[in-house]
Amino acid sequence: MTGQVNWDKIRSEINRLTDVDQLKSEVQRIGTEIRKFDFHTVLSPAAQTKMKKFEKRYATLMRSISQAQRQMDREFNRILRQIKTHRTDIEKTVSQQKTKLEKASLGLRKRFTKKAAGKATPGAARKRASSKTVKAVRKKA
Repeated sequence: MTGQVNWDKIRSEINRLTDVDQLKSEVQRIGTEIRKFDFHTVLSPAAQTKMKKFEKRYATLMRSISQAQRQMDREFNRILRQIKTHRTDIEKTVSQQKTKLEKASLGLRKRFTKKAAGKATPGAARKRASSKTVKAVRKKA
């Protein structure tokens, strides 16, 4: 079961794989062989007709895919333009409403700060309230 390991063969294979120039030349050789190979010469006539049908179907499919892609890009760009215009309109409206609300809140603050300033002491408010009741009682009498 324990066979002899051929270390020389392993060493030569590792050296061959680590030699970059040899690997490049081998890859180039394989590439040229693949480019020169014409699969139409190997195929039978029935297989060639099937291959032509597949090529035609592939071409029509690729045309329809590219047409659908162009149409989808157009739709996407149209929707994107609409979104941008709506966004600018909404931002404009929001800024207008914000300024209106800020003005209204400023007005309310001024009103309430004036009223609070008018009521400087709690005793003054009681005096004003008591003088009104005294006047109302005198008028009734």
